[in-house]
Amino acid sequence: MWKYVSDSLLFRFLLYLFEFINNAYKNSLLYKCIQKISEWNQHSLIHRSKENFITALPKYSFSITYRVIAFIGKKLDRFVSYVNLVYYKAYKNSFLEKTAAGIFLLGEKLFGKWNKAAYFVIAAILACAAAFVLPKLAVIGLIGLLGVIFILRNFERAAYLVGIYPLLYFVAVKTDISSLASTWDELLIIFCIGVWFFRWVADRKDFSFSWTPVDFSLIIFFVVCIALYVIASFDRLGFDGMRAVIEYMLFFFIVVKLLRSEEGAKNLVRIMICTGVIMSLHGIYQYIAKVETPAYWTDKVEVSSGPRVFSVVGSPNVLGCLLALLIPLAISLIFTEKHVLQKLLYTCASGLMGICILLTGSRSSWIALGCALIIYSVLSKRYYLIIGLFAVAIMAYSFVPSVQSRIDYMLNPEYIVSSFRGGRFARWPKALELFYNNLLFGYGFGKFGGSVATINQVKGAFYVDNYYIKAAVEMGIFGLVTFLLTLYNGVIWSLRASYKVEDKTLKGIIQSGFGAMVGILITNVVLNNFDAPSVTTYFWTIAAICVFLGYVKKGPNNVLTDINNK
Repeated sequence: MWKYVSDSLLFRFLLYLFEFINNAYKNSLLYKCIQKISEWNQHSLIHRSKENFITALPKYSFSITYRVIAFIGKKLDRFVSYVNLVYYKAYKNSFLEKTAAGIFLLGEKLFGKWNKAAYFVIAAILACAAAFVLPKLAVIGLIGLLGVIFILRNFERAAYLVGIYPLLYFVAVKTDISSLASTWDELLIIFCIGVWFFRWVADRKDFSFSWTPVDFSLIIFFVVCIALYVIASFDRLGFDGMRAVIEYMLFFFIVVKLLRSEEGAKNLVRIMICTGVIMSLHGIYQYIAKVETPAYWTDKVEVSSGPRVFSVVGSPNVLGCLLALLIPLAISLIFTEKHVLQKLLYTCASGLMGICILLTGSRSSWIALGCALIIYSVLSKRYYLIIGLFAVAIMAYSFVPSVQSRIDYMLNPEYIVSSFRGGRFARWPKALELFYNNLLFGYGFGKFGGSVATINQVKGAFYVDNYYIKAAVEMGIFGLVTFLLTLYNGVIWSLRASYKVEDKTLKGIIQSGFGAMVGILITNVVLNNFDAPSVTTYFWTIAAICVFLGYVKKGPNNVLTDINNK
């Protein structure tokens, strides 16, 4: 099939057009000026300052607190080594190990090199047969058991579950089991932590207790949140509010600790992009089918801009944020992957997600995507992407009525008046007043605004449409400062990681991931992006991938065991 595509007139024309533009740019005066400025920059004070910033060590690595925690970690690691020795001896002599070894040996004799595929087929047949005989819960348990065995054969696969988080969220919400809808994400976290701990015990040659530059700031933030919970909101509502803030940050630890190879990190990115494509296809279908959208998603005085798609996540803004995180990753892979077929696939993926993000009507997501792509083009020195971005933006504004309507209304004075009268800007003064009245310890988790307060129908609760103000009101000055420092560390260490990687594909992933995270942080000024579990999960997953790729030892240890050595 690829042969027919590559021999087609359209493909050859597009290839010729690309080569013509690329050669014209490289022979242009603009390109030569940029190259000359780059040479001058190598000897400038700005360049030296940048190098010092990139190679800087975490400030906390010199603190007593860090050394105490690192000391405890080493002691735990030594204890786990002893547990591993006991476990290894017990397992080697157990009936379970002998049975498993016998089954695998029999499979190799019967099926040869196809034994793994045969195991998969047999497991699928058993699961399908069980579905007709056993109750629903029993079938789910059987599939879960097979999944656990599959994951324990390669611990990295547990991290892949995080890549399909929005789809898992949709399935859990739509299931008939009511308790699963509210607890599935906690179960996922517990399962992944359990896999990590089991790996820590069972796989001593490939894993040991270690640190990344972002871990310490996250731990400090968690400690501050727990202290604020005890001081200002020690009840069930406060616990739910605190959980909503810190729970999804745990995925950073999960992804960093479970990934074990660069190829695994690439696979996780690919899975996330595939998830984005699935959501985009569903969103495009919603637009074609003209799925009804709630009236409150657009202002009352705004001219109808058509349906706003929301796919499986239930909100156009959330869907837009997820796609703004994923599109830069897909675009970076277009330029860095070597095989033409892979480039074509990522181009199609970027196109589908690009169409879908336009159909969400989420202006903040468009801004986030634009910022992300500009940052990526600057870091990767692909400045022509900025020209392409503006060209696409102009075309979208000119030929897509819904985009034109949303942009025109945003620039309309009526929109500003509406925002100050009863929109997002009207709520900021009230929120800031609450912040000043509860400056030190905050108003309390879940008691001011956001999803937790709204779900629990807290009297007077409202969305402030600025996550930083929301965090300030709920956590006070101590919580706000530690929260901002945590975000700073997650983003900055991702940027620094890009300078430690030589592989072009990995460097592109980190640069685009950094741009995507910055874009989301910018739009948090006018949205509560981190109130959406899927957005927070993907944000910290991308941060974990970047830090993993930049601060991984190419040997037996997963993450740097001693930051100070670097």
